[in-house]
Amino acid sequence: MIGEASQDHLQRERLRLLYELNRGLTTFTDLRSLLSYATEQGRRLFRAEGCAILMLDVKRNEFYFPVASDVDVKSEARLAEIRFPADRGVAGWVLQHDRAELVPDTSQDSRFFAGIDAQTQMTTRALLCAPLRTRTGNIGVIEVVNPAPELLTQSDLDFLETVAADVAVACEKAQLYERLRGEVVGLRQVCRVAGVLATAAGAVVAASSAFAHVARALPLRELFTHPPFVLGILGVLGGGVLYGIAQGWLVPRAEAGSAGPVDARKTPDFLSVREAEKDTRRQQ
Repeated sequence: MIGEASQDHLQRERLRLLYELNRGLTTFTDLRSLLSYATEQGRRLFRAEGCAILMLDVKRNEFYFPVASDVDVKSEARLAEIRFPADRGVAGWVLQHDRAELVPDTSQDSRFFAGIDAQTQMTTRALLCAPLRTRTGNIGVIEVVNPAPELLTQSDLDFLETVAADVAVACEKAQLYERLRGEVVGLRQVCRVAGVLATAAGAVVAASSAFAHVARALPLRELFTHPPFVLGILGVLGGGVLYGIAQGWLVPRAEAGSAGPVDARKTPDFLSVREAEKDTRRQQ
């Protein structure tokens, strides 16, 4: 059994992780940093050999690993290249049944898929797995591989399920952000084309009107009240406004940030600690 002091420390660290995840959800601009933080801290809190997020590729019905944290950096790199059918293993079962699962001994569980171990040269003895739920359905799972034996309890599984809920919200927000960003890019392209066409058409109309006005030897001051000339000038101005919007002169473009889930000014060691841990593992 974990000592009372250790248990209190563990609970504080878990609350801190949930706090950082929830705070990150409101400020993050880099989903990968947020997910990397979640898997790194999840591995540490469970004193596990690995923690990974498996996302579902709906078109190919496959799992892939966008981020993972492993004590073996080489295994972590191999996971990034692996895909496997979304109906395989405990992860596939959890995804399909929408239920978190605790497997204390994978050798005794027929659902376990050994293909990943074969490709990464890992040995998975036990795992915790929880679905990433969104309003449109499950988009993947989060797994903790080989946690400390005393952390294979129902309360530990409940905590992982809570983390999974926050991770799912982050992924859903990121997907919405990317979709909106794509729509904005499309609208800017339309504005650019429309601006160029409107400016060109307006210039032609205004120039033609001015040429005809001069050819007829009409008073110059009447040109500025001549409807075709006014329409041409408005076309040039309107086209200029559209082009300015497309170029970001009038409506500034939102720059993609890289701050990660928490403000680096408040928590300067957010990613530096993670990189230091990786360096230490490489040296080992």
